[in-house]
Amino acid sequence: AGREAVLLRVVDEGPGLTAVQRARAFDRFWRGRRDGSGSGLGLAIVKRLVEADDGDVELREAEGGGIDAVVTLRPAR
Repeated sequence: AGREAVLLRVVDEGPGLTAVQRARAFDRFWRGRRDGSGSGLGLAIVKRLVEADDGDVELREAEGGGIDAVVTLRPAR
């Protein structure tokens, strides 16, 4: 308690993801795209790295559509 944090937010205006898709987006090899592009590893790697540093990462629905990606990083203890 009492520790400050840094928030990094990235908001896009794309088609967004459903709540179910947002919950799965951090799963290794899961891809939201139907065209088969990507490896499905990017967000899984981000989550592991952020959590290894005692941080959090979350995908939220952005106002007006799209995704609001929020990374919370805390100072080292």
